[in-house]
Amino acid sequence: MDIEKLLKQGGKLLLDKAIKAILKAILPYAITIGGIALLLFLVYFMIFELPKQSVMGTIDSVKERTSGFFYGTKESKDEQLFDDYQKIADRWHEELTAEQEVQVQSYALNWQWLAQVDRSLNDPSFFNTFLDENVKEVVLKPEKTFEEVRPKFTWKNSEIITVKEVCLRNEDEEGEVTYEKSTVTESQPVLLLKKAETIQNDYLYTYVSETTTETSSSACGELTTTITQDKLQRIEPMFSEDWEPLREILLAHGAKRVEDQDFLLEYWLSYLSDGDGEGNSLIGFSPVVGELVWPTEGSKITSTFGSRVHPITGIIKLHAGVDIGVPVGTPVYAAKSGKVIFADYMGNAGNAIMIQHDGMETRYYHLNKFKVESGQEVEAGEEIAESGNTGGSTGPHLHFEVRVNGDPVNPLVYFGYEGSSDILAYRPLDIPVLLEWLGKKDSMLATQEILTMIDNAAKGQGIDPYLLIAITGAEQSFVPKSNKYADKIVKNPWNVFGSWKEGKGADLTTKEAAVIAAKTIVKLSKGKPSTVGPIAWLSDPDNPSGVYATGSNWVKNVTSIYQQLSDLGN
Repeated sequence: MDIEKLLKQGGKLLLDKAIKAILKAILPYAITIGGIALLLFLVYFMIFELPKQSVMGTIDSVKERTSGFFYGTKESKDEQLFDDYQKIADRWHEELTAEQEVQVQSYALNWQWLAQVDRSLNDPSFFNTFLDENVKEVVLKPEKTFEEVRPKFTWKNSEIITVKEVCLRNEDEEGEVTYEKSTVTESQPVLLLKKAETIQNDYLYTYVSETTTETSSSACGELTTTITQDKLQRIEPMFSEDWEPLREILLAHGAKRVEDQDFLLEYWLSYLSDGDGEGNSLIGFSPVVGELVWPTEGSKITSTFGSRVHPITGIIKLHAGVDIGVPVGTPVYAAKSGKVIFADYMGNAGNAIMIQHDGMETRYYHLNKFKVESGQEVEAGEEIAESGNTGGSTGPHLHFEVRVNGDPVNPLVYFGYEGSSDILAYRPLDIPVLLEWLGKKDSMLATQEILTMIDNAAKGQGIDPYLLIAITGAEQSFVPKSNKYADKIVKNPWNVFGSWKEGKGADLTTKEAAVIAAKTIVKLSKGKPSTVGPIAWLSDPDNPSGVYATGSNWVKNVTSIYQQLSDLGN
């Protein structure tokens, strides 16, 4: 036993000596390798991570944020530059109307992304080959970079032609009342997106003319309304590979190696954000399946539909859908049967699918994997994708949109949700905010005088003035100045007495029409059952007091616009 113990102790001593010898031999190299690794980490942090934290606002001190971003540059450390980047980036949609902007939301230029791209493109240390070998420091060029990366749009002229039968009431001198049909034809010019040239890809939009017909009952019998307009049928990426336009810009700046391009593209993608997740959440909502199928497995609404006013810049931005919080890989379903018109990568939307239905379009953003392709017919409830976190997404979720005749509406109204229900409670209009909001829509209503008239009319009848404005949106698209009859329509944008064009409705002033519309809402709101929403009751055929308008689209459009305006007023 003593010999065995001695052998074990001897073996242990030999092993200890061997380990010490190995460590002694490699220690100088380990220190050198560790030092190199630490140096590389510090270089990476100073060049990439520090500017990123500065731009993203994760550094608390404004002074430290500024110093971090300006590290390695010749620029004076001007804190105003961050504001300048925001103002420059916001020019991506300059000269676009609100209707045009809705069509190109997914191509919005993010200011944080612009700031880092500007810093990267003008940093010679990023590339192995320089165009100008004398440049050894970063020289920021925000205006030049903006012009290189900003999206460019080509538009086509189109029009929406509405042929509407109206019922006119005539009363002779003896008091005898007769009714007769009359036809009103309206033509509204619109601009439709034809081509979008972006850093991700160039996208070509194609349309086809479609006519929809609606009928309603009246004292004259059945009334018919037909709407003829161009409907989006296909969006086709022009380059086979995404980010090809941005790679061309990188080549022009000297980044010739594909490895360098791939690194920068991946790095820049981490900056993209379209503000998803920054809106109000909706607690306790349970979707009711009706006309549409709920698009995923989960109903946690992390961000609602509506306009948001940035607390610092004051910029109004529409969140055109709802965000449903689900893990990556959750099945995504077609909300309705239709044809896939787009299934590809699209700007801030990331991997996106658009499906065209009768008079409707649904959109699904930030997807992980596609399970359908463009041109494919799908059934309601069919799995079309997996949810993800691609594009301008701040976390895993599905962004879901519903558009009717090209206009975004609140998707939740198709699932049993109705916004604020107290339409018979007056609250004052926030006129300055509305002036900006309606002004972006080029609306004839965007004047202090008209908004004051609407506010006073609502106050006099004890109703919510935002509902009156919502009805003008559903009835007359807020009376765009581009409509050749805008000067007449603005006098009766509520279509009281049936029409702004003929009969009593054609002889009103804006003030008179506002008062009549408010009184009509009060009258029609009487006797509302608890099971019917307040706006739906205004159009319910069982309402003994009559109806404001007929058709489910009117209720959905007014409800959606009212919720959007309510968000502005809160």
